[in-house]
Amino acid sequence: MSINANQPHPLIHLICDFRVESPDYTVAMARMATEFSALKTLITPQPFKKGHILGQSVFLKLVLNEFPEGTVHICRFGTMSKLPNRFVVAKHQGKFFMGPDSGLLPLYFGEEEVEYYNITPANNITIFDSLKEVYIPALKQLHASNMDIEQAGFPRKEMMVRPAAPQPPMSNGMMRLTVIYNDYYGNAYLNINRSTFEEVGQGRAFRLLLNSTMEINHLSRSYNDVPEGMELCMFGHGDILQIAVNAGSAAQYLSLNEDKPVVLQFKE
Repeated sequence: MSINANQPHPLIHLICDFRVESPDYTVAMARMATEFSALKTLITPQPFKKGHILGQSVFLKLVLNEFPEGTVHICRFGTMSKLPNRFVVAKHQGKFFMGPDSGLLPLYFGEEEVEYYNITPANNITIFDSLKEVYIPALKQLHASNMDIEQAGFPRKEMMVRPAAPQPPMSNGMMRLTVIYNDYYGNAYLNINRSTFEEVGQGRAFRLLLNSTMEINHLSRSYNDVPEGMELCMFGHGDILQIAVNAGSAAQYLSLNEDKPVVLQFKE
């Protein structure tokens, strides 16, 4: 891909749902290096369950704030839809996002109004072929237009799959939370962020009830705030409340797998 001096040089971040050991990962690296040799490309392999858009959106929230403005995030994820695959591009807070029309991007953006543009080819494309047949051509088109999404000529897309993130019900100072994502280390992320925690809690003491006999009643600043093998809760990347075990797995040791309920109670 030829680049002149006046063209921007965005960082390309490809997130894919296959492991680094997979041939797909090496093929993706080769294709990105071949097509965009003059641009910096970062590839993040994350073996998500197929169609697990909630976990995918949590992962995006954990890491994407660290990327500079102008970054192009390509979400090469599989879907569970039996309909023909559809693909979109959007711009949000100075960054570009390409991905399947699966509900992932609206889930990540939340309530913010975002314009979506259609990058679906005329012929039906499988997710397996999407990098070569969809995302690379769309990125070339966007880059040739100096990263101006309007000038690139993509048609606007009005209809998007728009799932709602699970909201924790609250009653009498008690919130019923849910584990919505387990990362590689088994840390359990809950469906509450720091701002909601602080708004509801108002600085009050709390109890995070993991089961009938175990609870956590203070926030940690790092995993090493407790002895090895002990449980803790903290706000880390993305300001999402997580339960962890120092040098261990909350999913394995505490059975805090996805969809497991956890009760958060603030004292009166």
